[in-house]
Amino acid sequence: MEGNEYIRGKTKDDLLKSLYKDSEVGSKVFEQQKMAIFVRCTEDFENVVKEFNVTSNKLSNRILWLNIILGAFTVAGLILAVYQISK
Repeated sequence: MEGNEYIRGKTKDDLLKSLYKDSEVGSKVFEQQKMAIFVRCTEDFENVVKEFNVTSNKLSNRILWLNIILGAFTVAGLILAVYQISK
């Protein structure tokens, strides 16, 4: 069984379960399976990082607008306080 055909369409868990059953340790197929697992793990990690970046950007935008609103209310409160004191 050629390693490339075996790897295609397999999930990370499938590859991990069959890593020691279907090939000899150190063989070409074994190494291909092992590297395929590394690639699948890296892809999963990349997806998590991308999702984190999207979520982080949304949160940053919300915090920016919250700071702008709080700044506006602070300035309005300061203006009202100065007006009350000057009366």
